[in-house]
Amino acid sequence: MPEEGSESRSFRIIPLICALLAIALGLLTLIGWISGVPLLASVRASYIPMAPSTAFCFTLIGVGLIAHLLKAALRWIPRVVASVVLAVVCAKLVEIFGDLNFGIDPWFVRNPGLFGAVPTGRMAPMTAINFLFIGTGLLALTGRQPAKFAGPLGALAAVIGAVVLVGYWYGTPLLYGGHTIPVALSTACGFFLSGIGIVMAAGATGWPLRAFLGESTRAMLLRAFVPLITAAALINGWINARLPARIHVNPAVTSALCAVVFAALIALIISQISRVVGGRIDRAEAARNLAQAELLALNAHLEIKVQERTRELRLKNQQMKEELQMARELQIALLPQKFPTVPADVPVQESALRFLSLYFPTGDVSGDFFNVFPIGEKAAGIFICDVMGHGVRSALITSMIRGLVEEHVQAAADPGELLTRINRALAVILKQADTTMFATCFYVVADVERAQLRFANAGHPSALHIQHGNGAAHKLQGNGRPGPAIGIFPTASYVTSSSPMKKGDRVMLFTDGLFEVEDASGTLFTEEQLHTTVTRYAGLPAQEFFDRVISDVRQFSERKSFDDDVCVVGMEVQHTG
Repeated sequence: MPEEGSESRSFRIIPLICALLAIALGLLTLIGWISGVPLLASVRASYIPMAPSTAFCFTLIGVGLIAHLLKAALRWIPRVVASVVLAVVCAKLVEIFGDLNFGIDPWFVRNPGLFGAVPTGRMAPMTAINFLFIGTGLLALTGRQPAKFAGPLGALAAVIGAVVLVGYWYGTPLLYGGHTIPVALSTACGFFLSGIGIVMAAGATGWPLRAFLGESTRAMLLRAFVPLITAAALINGWINARLPARIHVNPAVTSALCAVVFAALIALIISQISRVVGGRIDRAEAARNLAQAELLALNAHLEIKVQERTRELRLKNQQMKEELQMARELQIALLPQKFPTVPADVPVQESALRFLSLYFPTGDVSGDFFNVFPIGEKAAGIFICDVMGHGVRSALITSMIRGLVEEHVQAAADPGELLTRINRALAVILKQADTTMFATCFYVVADVERAQLRFANAGHPSALHIQHGNGAAHKLQGNGRPGPAIGIFPTASYVTSSSPMKKGDRVMLFTDGLFEVEDASGTLFTEEQLHTTVTRYAGLPAQEFFDRVISDVRQFSERKSFDDDVCVVGMEVQHTG
C-alpha cells in the first residue's frame, strides 16, 4: 500500500513540476522580449531565441496542465487553453504553408531581427507541428479515456524535443544555416518538459508508462536497458561529433575509443540482463520451491485429515452396521417364533391347524412382515404384508403395521373390517409425517368350526388354496377385485370374502419377491409359473413341499439369494369341526 501511494503521488508531482518549468520558460522568454534582453529567450547569443508566440503557448499549456492536476472542477480550463493553443498553431501552419498572413507574430514582435537568413521572433514550423501534439494531448487528458491518446501524443512531443536537444548537445543544431526557422534550445526544453508532464498525467495505464511499470519481466528489462541503450547511442554520437574537433585526435583513435566504450556498454548491458533475468529466474525458482514445499506440507496435512476422516467414517460405518444388525435381529425376533394351536390348550400334534414360515430378507432390515395369532378357540388369523421399498423406512412402517394389527385385534374375525381400520390409522400417521409410503396386505382367517376361510386383500398377491385330493392351486380372490394398498386412501374399505376348507387343504401366503425373479436372459418367473410349481409338489409333506417350491424358484434364477425380500407362510388343515 505505501508503494502504491508513492507511485500515485509521483503521477501528480512530476507533471506539476514539468508544468511549472514550462511556465517559467515561457515567462522568462516573454520578459526577455519585453525588456530587450534576448539572452533570456535564447540561452546563448549563438542560439536562436524562442519566439514570443511560442512562449505564450508554453505558458498556456503549463497553466492548463496545472488546472487539470489540482482540481476536477477546473477541468474546463485545460479544454479552453488547449483550444486556444490549437487555434493559434493551426493559424500559424496556414500562414507557413498557405501563403496567408493572419498577423500572429507581429502581435508580439513588429520588427524582427535576423538570425542568419531567417527572422527572429517567429514560430518555427516544427514548433507549430509539435504544439499540435501537445495541445491535442492536453485536450485528451480531459476526455473519458485520457490514457489512450494523451500518453502517446505527449511521448511523441517529448521525443521531438529530445531530438532537438541532442542536436544542440552535439554542437550541430537542427536546421541552422538554412532558410527554415530552426527550433530554439529553450523551445526544445519546453516540449520535452510538456511532453513528459502529459505522459505522467495520463497515468500508469497509458502508453508508454504501462510498458515500463509493473513487475513483469518485460517491464524490468525495459527499465534496465532503455536508459543504457539511450546512453550508449548518445555517447557514441558525442564522441564522433565533438571529440575530434575538441582534441584534434586521429580518426582511428576515435574509432578505437568508440569500440572500447561500446564494449564497456555491451558488457554493462549483458551484466544488467544477467542481473534482471537471472534475478527473476532465481526469484521464480525460490517461489516455486517454496510453493512446492507448501504443497508437500499441505498434502501431508490433507493425508492426515483423510486418514482421520476415513477412520471416523469406518467407525461410524461399523456402528451403523452394528445398529442395523441389531435392528435385523429385533425384527426377526418380532416375527412369530412359535405358532398357536387350535384349540389353544392342545399339543401341536393335535392342533386342527399347523403353520410354517420361510423368511429371506435381502438387506439388513426388511419391509416384509407376517403374523399368526389365535381368534377365539376355533380359528386363527394369518396376516402378511409387503411395505414399499427396502431398508430402515420400510422396517419402521412394518413395525407400525404390527402395532396397528395388535391395536385393532378385536376386529380380527372380520378380515375386511381389520384392513379398513388399519388403513385408516396408517394413512393418518403418514399424512402427519408428510411422507408417502404404502403396503400391500393379505389377511385370512381359518375358521375350523365353520370349515371356512375368510379373507381380504389390500393390493397383495392372492394367497393360494391347495385343495386336498386333486392338488390344484386356486387363488383366494373371492367375487370382487382386491382393494388398494393400505396407507394411500384413508376412506378405502375392504370386502371380506369366504371359501370352504376341508381336511388336508393347504393355504400358502407369500410376498411378490417369491415370483418376481429373473433368469440370466431377463425372463421373469411369473405368478402362473408359481401356481404350476405349487400344483406339481402338492402331494409332498408340508415342509418338503415348501422347500421344493423355494428350490425351483432359485434354480430358475440361477442365484442363491433373492433380489427382493421374500416371506412365505403356510397352513395345513389337520381337521375341521
